Amino acid sequence: MPKEVRRRRKRGERTSDRAGKGGQGRTKVLLIWSLLLMTVALTVLGAFLWFWLRTQMGRQAVAATDGAASQVGQKRNVSAFESPSEHAALELVRNALAARDPAEAARYFRLGSAKPETVAGFLSAMEAVDGPITGFQWLSSMDANDLLIDGVLVSTKKDGVPRNRLALLTPDEKGVWKIDFEAFARTVHPSWEALLAESGGSGRVRVIVARDSYYNGPFRDEFGWVSYGMASPDSDSILLGYCRKDSPQALAMERIVSGEDEDEGRRRLDRATLEIRRPEGAEIRQFEITRVLAEDWILSDVPFDRMGP
Repeated sequence: MPKEVRRRRKRGERTSDRAGKGGQGRTKVLLIWSLLLMTVALTVLGAFLWFWLRTQMGRQAVAATDGAASQVGQKRNVSAFESPSEHAALELVRNALAARDPAEAARYFRLGSAKPETVAGFLSAMEAVDGPITGFQWLSSMDANDLLIDGVLVSTKKDGVPRNRLALLTPDEKGVWKIDFEAFARTVHPSWEALLAESGGSGRVRVIVARDSYYNGPFRDEFGWVSYGMASPDSDSILLGYCRKDSPQALAMERIVSGEDEDEGRRRLDRATLEIRRPEGAEIRQFEITRVLAEDWILSDVPFDRMGP
């Protein structure tokens, strides 16, 4: 090509390059301003959202506080009577165990099916049966069966062997706290001797229960029955109780034994009041659990196997 043409083309190329570079510069400026404006917009929007959320959270907090106050009010209505203090509970139990007059015994004990004379006679004979009292331990709240219950452990010793009884306190309809006598005496009907005799085989017992795995005789079908061990401080025999799987009694027993003693890290001693009967062909110590009356040793107006979870 002629020299002049080549020079014009080179100048044109340089002009185009400068134009391109100028365009790129303007694009970068626009991009920077766009990002800046976007940042400002997002900041404003974020601030707006923050204030809106804060307002909503404040309203929810007020609503939650109102709801909590309402729930506390409901609990106070259910727990209508204030529990006795540790000192008051221990003093009540000491005075109750010193009672020998039937009228005085009725003042301190919830009688149940017992007569005041029966309670006074039991207290008079208690030292001969259990030995002298060696101490009292406050157990605080032990609520069960939809009842308000506070407990005091009464320790005794006979022939060098420690023993104990549970004084379970509940309020009457007037809010007067009394010891449940049948729970304290671990009353059974009939006696353990009659229940474990060959001619016996049915009754109401207050026992300590735990899961078991022994299946035999009429209870040999482990897929149809649930097995439990049953023991009492008043009997040397370890009994076996069986519930039909998925029955109200099986569900009630499962609720009783499903907890753990968090403080000790081991299975707690679960108490229950049961109706049992020995079917034909069973061993002397084998019984069907026909009713679960209470998850502890105090009876309420509604049997435990009829209460919901």
